[in-house]
Amino acid sequence: MRKVVFILTILAAGALMLSAPGCVDFTYDEVEPRVDSTTLVANTTIAELKAMYPRELYQLNENTFFQRDSIIIEGVVTSDDKEGNFYKSIFIQDATGAIELKLNKTSLYNDYKRGQKIVVYCNGLYLGDYGGQIQLGSIYNNNGNWEISGLEGDPIIKMHVFKKGKQLVDVAPLAMTPALLTQVNIGKLVKFDNVQIKDTLSPITDTTYTYADNVNKVTVNHTLVACSQTYPSTVVLRTSGYARFAGTTIATKNGTVTGILTYYKGTYQLLMRDLNDINFTNDRCQQ
Repeated sequence: MRKVVFILTILAAGALMLSAPGCVDFTYDEVEPRVDSTTLVANTTIAELKAMYPRELYQLNENTFFQRDSIIIEGVVTSDDKEGNFYKSIFIQDATGAIELKLNKTSLYNDYKRGQKIVVYCNGLYLGDYGGQIQLGSIYNNNGNWEISGLEGDPIIKMHVFKKGKQLVDVAPLAMTPALLTQVNIGKLVKFDNVQIKDTLSPITDTTYTYADNVNKVTVNHTLVACSQTYPSTVVLRTSGYARFAGTTIATKNGTVTGILTYYKGTYQLLMRDLNDINFTNDRCQQ
């Protein structure tokens, strides 16, 4: 057990309030990944929260929703940065939608396992977007321009993000169809069936592509093509050059691939969490 000295911060959630004298030493066991750390209950869905985004940086406050002093969302973690294909953020989803929560911290899988339910106290946080994908987090000044960024450090994170529930929740991926490739499903855990990577062989080296460039640490997009249906927009399998599987030869057959559906300037992107998300065992179809 490690002694941690901290000042208890008061969070107002409607009528729910906790008070404590300032500057008091508290000793406690650090919260394990699957131990409740809050009794807060959501009063806002993720879809409602995203619908409030005015297409520019917006700070959430007690006036964001009519007669709702606090803004509390609840969701299940679906992403995983253990293999390095996600960086300083987690994706959470509820029954209505999903959102990327930006946290300026690495190795988040140690704190937020897949299937961990979390509660986010949103007052004071910001909605922003990157390439059209809505994000929840803080802000920073980039050469005079304010941009969305991650919550800075554990003290701030622990003021807004709480684990809830002692059991991990199994989230089934949404089986994608052309009709479901919409903004509503951005951020969700999804799967594409009967698909394959369009180009598999480099015309320069005559070798099979890898998922990304692990030598130069360059992110690579591989276009996914469906064999039995036509999607209304391009979908790419996107892999970071820092992912542990970046240098692995791509799966050249046909099958199913699962991941988090993201979006950037008109292109839908699928981010795998690890190589278990791809299952290409069938013969390729003709394109």
